[in-house]
Amino acid sequence: MPREKPNETQDSPFLGRLLYVEDNAHIAEITCLLLEDSGLEITQAESAEHALRIVDESDVPFDIVLTDVVMPGLSGVQLARRLNRRWPDLPIVLVSGFSDELAMGYGGQYELLRKPFTRGALIDILQRHLDGSVYQTAC
Repeated sequence: MPREKPNETQDSPFLGRLLYVEDNAHIAEITCLLLEDSGLEITQAESAEHALRIVDESDVPFDIVLTDVVMPGLSGVQLARRLNRRWPDLPIVLVSGFSDELAMGYGGQYELLRKPFTRGALIDILQRHLDGSVYQTAC
């Protein structure tokens, strides 16, 4: 059953679950503050491996994934590919402050949010991927 979108008088623009993967605790904290009033239920992981464990243990699917690209162990691109093999329609946004991975063709199939980003840029990218695609889960 489709989840009703919040109307424009509400403060929270989104409904749904966000898996946020970032190995830098300071950046993760700032990003979560930027999303504080977004309405999203945010689950944080400090690595791609941790994110995969969270996904495997979760009873409720995520609506979107926001992942750093450059991390120790598996990269954000490797994580995205693994998740999309399992859930081909799961929107995944890569986040990076490096331009080298763009030149090397990393993540050409995924949208990239460049660090540093503003709250507006973050909300815009989430809006593009979540608008009309979030579904209510059974209780």
